Amino acid sequence: MRRATKRSCSGSTRPRRFNARVGRIIRFLGAAGILGLLAVFFSYLLAPAVDAIRRRINVGRRQRPLPRAAAILLVYAMLFVPGALVWRAAAPVIEQWVRVTAPAAIARVFASSRVPMPPRVDPLVGRTAEAFFAYVEREIRRALDDLVAAAAYVRWLVVTPVIAFVLLAYAPGFRRSALRVLPHGHLRWRGDEYFRDVNSALAGYTRAQLAAGLIVGAACAAAFTVLGVPNALSTGVVAGLLELVPVIGPLTVFVLAAGQAAHPILVIVFLSAFRIVQDYVVYPRLIRRGMHLSSIAVIVSVWIGAALQGAAGVMLAIPVAGCLSVSLRHWREYHAIERLVRTASRSRR
Repeated sequence: MRRATKRSCSGSTRPRRFNARVGRIIRFLGAAGILGLLAVFFSYLLAPAVDAIRRRINVGRRQRPLPRAAAILLVYAMLFVPGALVWRAAAPVIEQWVRVTAPAAIARVFASSRVPMPPRVDPLVGRTAEAFFAYVEREIRRALDDLVAAAAYVRWLVVTPVIAFVLLAYAPGFRRSALRVLPHGHLRWRGDEYFRDVNSALAGYTRAQLAAGLIVGAACAAAFTVLGVPNALSTGVVAGLLELVPVIGPLTVFVLAAGQAAHPILVIVFLSAFRIVQDYVVYPRLIRRGMHLSSIAVIVSVWIGAALQGAAGVMLAIPVAGCLSVSLRHWREYHAIERLVRTASRSRR
């Protein structure tokens, strides 16, 4: 009996250990993906500055361009000194906002467990509305919990400039080496076009996200100041940063700003109108040139990323979907050309 009990206990603990290991692996992959994505953002944003410095600074008797590594280090020196001063001043404010202000605002908005409904509303509609608001609250609290948990790993952000340095310094050489591995000219041409399209997609997405974040941050900070929202400037900055997280980021800012405002109706009206203009007019124009994705593909990829890895999955969803779209398009073009070549060779015979 004791042996049977021990076997049953060990058999029940094995799936738990396996699930725990799988969960740790998924969290590690998500964190690594976020660091990689931030490094890609950083490298694409700094690439124009590095190229400009190399064009303007020449060294040696032959007036050769400044080495790429030296240009990158020079850009880092110009950015990190003022960046460190700004971070030293803003870090306490950001920490207070994430740990105190944001949870208090969410608790204020969702203080009532029941959504007020007019007496004539059908009970089914009322239950559906309550379920929807419960889902919204759960997703917002989940996103905030992810932000609070990510605060413990802020020190790992120092890895981002290192990865970006490697990408900026050695990506051209890696591209040439990868193309040399391909066997014949057509595959090399196809590989070169593939790398160009992936580079164009990621660069377009990065710059579109940066522009969208700046627009949202400036507009929200100005509007929150006019509407009398407490901590208007910091809330606007957070709104610009959370623009990187589709759906969950704007929804979190929506609830937090309404929860802090003395007149939440005005804040809700402004944010609703602003999100319509931003999502359907401004953002599509920013991202249209870089990412060839339909609205349905963006929505589906965002929800899949949210289901798999929460806020981290949402951040990685659109870049991964863009790379998959480029890969699928090149795969189809390659096989179409191969079929044409085979058909032409058969007709000659």
